[in-house]
Amino acid sequence: MILITGASGNVGKEVLKKVAETGHKVRAAYQSPQSAAAPAGVEVVAVDYTQPETLRKALDGVEKVFLVGPPTQQLVPLERKAMEVIVESKVKHVVKLSAMGGRDAIFPRQHAESEDYIRSTGMPYTFLRPNGFMQNLVNYSAPTIKSIGKFFGSEGEGKVSQIDIGDIASVAAKVLSEEGHTDKVYTLTGPESLSNYEVARILSEVLGRAIEFVNLPPDQLHAGLIAAGVPEWNADALIDLQRLYHDGKAT
Repeated sequence: MILITGASGNVGKEVLKKVAETGHKVRAAYQSPQSAAAPAGVEVVAVDYTQPETLRKALDGVEKVFLVGPPTQQLVPLERKAMEVIVESKVKHVVKLSAMGGRDAIFPRQHAESEDYIRSTGMPYTFLRPNGFMQNLVNYSAPTIKSIGKFFGSEGEGKVSQIDIGDIASVAAKVLSEEGHTDKVYTLTGPESLSNYEVARILSEVLGRAIEFVNLPPDQLHAGLIAAGVPEWNADALIDLQRLYHDGKAT
C-alpha cells in the first residue's frame, strides 16, 4: 500500500493519478476528504499533521509514503511531526517532495532542514528536488497576461529551468512503484533555462499578441503581493525566491 499525502495539492493530485495507474494499492490523504476527487479504486482518508492519530490510522498497512508538507512557515515542524509517526509505523520508504536550491533561499532552506531530520531518523528515503513549476505562470500571472498583456517579477535576466508538474509526478510514481531508489536524491528540472523576458517572447509568438515581462524592484513587488492578500511570510519567501532566480542559481 502506498500513501499519498497532500493529495489535493498541485503536485499531490498528479502523483496520485500516476501512482493509481501503476496498479498498486493506493490511499490518498486529504485534510477534507469530503471534497476529495480521487481516482476510482483509491481509498480516501483524512490526515492532519497536527493530529498524529489521523496519520497513524492512515498508515495502517502502508509500506511507502509520498510526503508533502504545506508551503507555509510551519513546513519543517509539521513534516517532523509526520515523520515521528511514520518512524513508529511499518513504513519502509518515504519519498519526500523537496525543492531545488539548497539553503540559498527560504523555501528550499525549509526543505533542506526537513531532509536533515528525515536522514537522522534512519528511515529509507528518496528526496525529489524539483525546480520552479511551469504551472505557476498560469496560476499567478494568467490574470494580468489576459487583462493587460503583462506579468511581473523581480528576477531580471535570471534564468530558471522550470519543470512541468506532470513530469514531477511521473518521477514520483516511478520511485514509489519500483525498487532501487532508497537513499537517493533526484534534482528535477525542465529541458531549458529561460528568463522571463524569453518567456514573454514565446508567449507573444504563441498568442499572436504582445506580452511583456515587467521587472519590478523587490520592495515594489513585495508591496504588490501584500496588497493582493498574500500573507507577509509567504511574500517574504517569494521575494527571496525571486532573488535566487535573479542571481542565476536556478538553472
